[in-house]
Amino acid sequence: MIAEVKNGSFPDESSPVDIAVMHRMFHNNSALVRKFGLKFIEVATDTLVKMKMAQAGKDLLTLGRLGHKLKSSARTIGAASFADLCEALEKASVDNSWPDAESLMAEISPLLERIAQQLENEFSKMSE
Repeated sequence: MIAEVKNGSFPDESSPVDIAVMHRMFHNNSALVRKFGLKFIEVATDTLVKMKMAQAGKDLLTLGRLGHKLKSSARTIGAASFADLCEALEKASVDNSWPDAESLMAEISPLLERIAQQLENEFSKMSE
């Protein structure tokens, strides 16, 4: 699965979030889209801190659990690539594959930064 995630998860490198997903979910209510997007960034950032602590402690079980936690919310906001990485991390935990988990962790953090940047840009356009 890790090869599949690496080979096909970013159809548009510049936009890791399909913002239309949230617009559809919230019936084009920009305030709700913004609120939900910002909440995702807050929760994902806090969870990433816990993931890095688990990684430092080589706690694969916790990494998998945290990956599972982020997977659904990432899909909900339209961040399919991020959700795929989280799902692969969850699978690496189940498979007891530390090398896969390490490789995925190296991708999760920069992708979350790109998601945060994209959402900040989208939300600044909304308020103009």
